[in-house]
Amino acid sequence: MIAQRLVRTALAVLGIGSAACGSSAARPAPAPARHTTRPDDAGLRGPLLWEVQGAHGPSYLFGTIHAGFQADRDLPAWVWDKLDAADTFIMELDPTTIPIVEMAKLGQLPEGKSLDQMLGDKDFAALVALLETSAESLKRLQPWAALLLVTQRLYPTPVPLDLALRDRAVAKGKKLVYLEDWKLQAEIIAMMDVEDLRDLLDEKGKGRVQLEALVAAYRAGDFDKLAAIGLDPEEIAKNPARNARMLDDRNRAWIGTLVPHLERGGAFVAVGALHFAGEHGLIELLRERGYVLTRVVRP
Repeated sequence: MIAQRLVRTALAVLGIGSAACGSSAARPAPAPARHTTRPDDAGLRGPLLWEVQGAHGPSYLFGTIHAGFQADRDLPAWVWDKLDAADTFIMELDPTTIPIVEMAKLGQLPEGKSLDQMLGDKDFAALVALLETSAESLKRLQPWAALLLVTQRLYPTPVPLDLALRDRAVAKGKKLVYLEDWKLQAEIIAMMDVEDLRDLLDEKGKGRVQLEALVAAYRAGDFDKLAAIGLDPEEIAKNPARNARMLDDRNRAWIGTLVPHLERGGAFVAVGALHFAGEHGLIELLRERGYVLTRVVRP
């Protein structure tokens, strides 16, 4: 059933960090006013991992993506080693708290509205063909819910990177810390509208092109390129309030939780990669507080 698929997808994609969900996901924060990396970080490739020096030892910040990257196949062993050596694992939200029934209800349009009317015949037909399901099962979906299904269809990821890391942390007996609750992330995802969905359905649409470029940049470990795509000033200018809500506000809210763990050391923090980018990203916010962060390429 489409409702079950939606719930499974939402469980996989909540915690998205705005890094892989259509055109609005590619414009979630104000344009950076200065470089997102220090000169000695520029041009480095590999996993998006930074060492943070605290007063009592190092911690690690790891930028994730929620589609198009399989942890068991794509993540180097030495990144797993950093997680294994930590005593605390920090991620965006606790996936076990997401209420399945409520998420399914949130993904439904109110009475009197239908997705086929919102999209129009051509784009709705494209959606049905891409998802290979019945038109009737899609008509009541919220645009953001259909967008999540499309993202997972384009980049099927059996176990999203964040959840794979959490599974490892649980298996190793790490202390688990979460930065926000599912309701806030559901609110963020619900900001994606029918135009975002339409743009992702079009193979040549800006949303599809940017999503593909984001995934490619992430897989290549090209943080500067990922930041440039994700913080596109032209896209940001279309809706700065929404974009600030997706990243900037959350980054500032997270700092208060992160700092005590980073000060103590021994933490492994895994959040969406775009949360690290730009002058309002976590890297700059921490450097402003005196922390030394260094991009780690290999052990």
